[in-house]
Amino acid sequence: YVTRLRDHPPQKPEIALAVAALEASPRYDGSGFYGPAPAITWDFGAIAKGYCVDQALDRLGKAGFPDAIVDAGGNLAVRGLKGNQPWRIAIRHPRAEAGIPFLATLDASNEAVNTHGDYERHIDFQGHRYGHILNPASGYPAESLISVTVVDADGTLADGAGAALFVAGTNGWRALADRLHLLQVLVVDRDGRISVTPALARRLTPASGIQFGIVN
Repeated sequence: YVTRLRDHPPQKPEIALAVAALEASPRYDGSGFYGPAPAITWDFGAIAKGYCVDQALDRLGKAGFPDAIVDAGGNLAVRGLKGNQPWRIAIRHPRAEAGIPFLATLDASNEAVNTHGDYERHIDFQGHRYGHILNPASGYPAESLISVTVVDADGTLADGAGAALFVAGTNGWRALADRLHLLQVLVVDRDGRISVTPALARRLTPASGIQFGIVN
């Protein structure tokens, strides 16, 4: 168990206890048994919003609204068209306070555009930013990336995979994206470098002053 982040991060002993409890808990085997260890609870936040957004759009379609957009704060998906044009989506700059509100735009239709970052849910303590996406191996926030955007037809996959890529970090995100068959990914590392897969790069219109590195 870890004290909730308020104005300071938990101490090392608290983190060590949480990691030990997680390692001791049974692994989910695909059955109806989840079985977390004492004081460990399951949090479906990593996929819930993506799933709910897709379900909302499906219900809207069945109700006679095939053209729609649903935004659940970083978890956005669209169906159909806006009038007679695709929906135009902006990818937020993870350091928008620097004066550049978005990195790029893309035209989207029948797909999800999900972004994970360290800028909405975090605390700044003694000059260091602690984000909310934790590396389960260490118990500490994943920090080598500051933003990950995944574009995919499956909003649940885009949501869960985005968090996984964030944890995989600068050295592991590309290989994991390949394993998950994700073709459209954009990441920003802690030094501000922007990397994007070729399939997504072809669709993006960069904001003024923004440059991408294409990662094959």
